Amino acid sequence: MRPIAVSFALAAVASWLVGAVSPWLPRGGLPDPALLFAIALGLHLPGVRGAIAAWAVGWQADLLSGSPLGLFSFTCLVAWVAARLGERQLALARPVALVPFTAALTIAQAALLVLLDLGPAADDPRTLPVLVVHVLANAIAVSFVSRLVGATASGADAAEAQRSGLRFDAGAPLR
Repeated sequence: MRPIAVSFALAAVASWLVGAVSPWLPRGGLPDPALLFAIALGLHLPGVRGAIAAWAVGWQADLLSGSPLGLFSFTCLVAWVAARLGERQLALARPVALVPFTAALTIAQAALLVLLDLGPAADDPRTLPVLVVHVLANAIAVSFVSRLVGATASGADAAEAQRSGLRFDAGAPLR
């Protein structure tokens, strides 16, 4: 449970920071914390705990962005599954594979938003430069977020592993 809470808290801080500095930076110049944390969780937190953490990070992005509820939860789960599958095939622990993978997922997420009529207009000439800048921002930030989630997930797992189960000793047999 601790890795989920730590990931959720880190994603919350990152989302609030991105929202706080967004008025002062060019549009698209900030990374997408929900997508980056979903990818990092896919690399470092397998199983049901990772899926729950990715869903919670996406739900948080839904609440903070004002998008239809469930949209970013769905995209974060898709990114988590893609990262789990990509880790097996592409060795995403290396930045040489992780950066293009993140760029592709960023473009896929933008395409999904355009298809659902929730993103920018595809025929607007300003959309492509903003998307390119956003892809670069995500590609630059993904290695840092992956290392951060890896360090916190492994530290949380180590703390949970130190606990031992309750042992019942029957003692000496009765005669």
